[in-house]
Amino acid sequence: MSKVISTAGREVLIRSEKDKLNNFSFLPIIDKVDVFPRNYANNEHFQKNVYMLKSHTGVDIGFVLKLIVLEIREVCGDLATRLFTVNDDSMYVRFKPTSFQERDDLTEELCQLLRVKSKLECIKTWRDEKYAVYVEHEPYVLIERGLAGAFGIVTYGVHVNGFFRDSTSGEIKFWIPRRSATKPTWPSMLDNIVAGGIGHPHGIYETVLKECMEEATLSADVIEKNIKSVGSVSYLFFQGDIEEERFEHESAFITGEVEYIFDVELPPDVIPVPNDGEVEQFGIFGLQEVVDALKRGEFKPNCALIMVEFLIRHGYITPEIEPNYTEIISRMHRQLPFPVMR
Repeated sequence: MSKVISTAGREVLIRSEKDKLNNFSFLPIIDKVDVFPRNYANNEHFQKNVYMLKSHTGVDIGFVLKLIVLEIREVCGDLATRLFTVNDDSMYVRFKPTSFQERDDLTEELCQLLRVKSKLECIKTWRDEKYAVYVEHEPYVLIERGLAGAFGIVTYGVHVNGFFRDSTSGEIKFWIPRRSATKPTWPSMLDNIVAGGIGHPHGIYETVLKECMEEATLSADVIEKNIKSVGSVSYLFFQGDIEEERFEHESAFITGEVEYIFDVELPPDVIPVPNDGEVEQFGIFGLQEVVDALKRGEFKPNCALIMVEFLIRHGYITPEIEPNYTEIISRMHRQLPFPVMR
């Protein structure tokens, strides 16, 4: 296993003999989050079963599986024809209304009708929260968070890395939560200290402050004194096997994701406490424990990616110990095929 040693007064990761023998890499962690190929448009099943969602001006903004198009037609009828132009030959679904308010009102009506009448599995993840779809960095339409996969839109979130320095050794210690066993997604897996989606109309930093209190009982005063914005990651999330996928089931949803990242170095006497039931408990992990948990696949996939990004940015994962260093960095910052917030 990758081993943490102390040299020149600081912790560093080295590549163990076992790593060398097994050709270990952190790249499979990225594969769990971003495995959708860049030449996806050449895939024959993608061509047959995936429509492009477009703005009324023709800007591409999402991927919609044919099964979703059929469901919308069947369930929503006339409402669907008022909201969309569907071209089955060119495989696109295009918004008709030119005004934001009309477009948004009809989309809300359509989503609510799906909620009542559709048998889609994704309806069960309804959140009563909206994601904004952006064109030219402005909200173009709002879509229920639980239907983000159905419309294949870009989604947004914040992830906060929480850590402190041991007062005696100076070693880095991470605050790592374990997700509740009752969570509908990724139950009992490890997470970042705080993470959450950016629901409209909340801003990025506003969401950070809100989620810090809701998930970890960390007050705005504590956060504002210690937090730092450190960048973002982006990827196309897809859970299928592209070699076998036919894009005929909801498991083939494709969503772009942008996560804004923050580091918060907390004073040793500040202890996060679960608040909203989404976290079972917070644990203190040393660097070696974090690396071992990553290698065992114990982190929620996109939280594992955030941890790898942290370890690269802070100089723990280096080109000397990671054979796919450049590819990992590139894959964590994928250029998405649709407009993004900023």
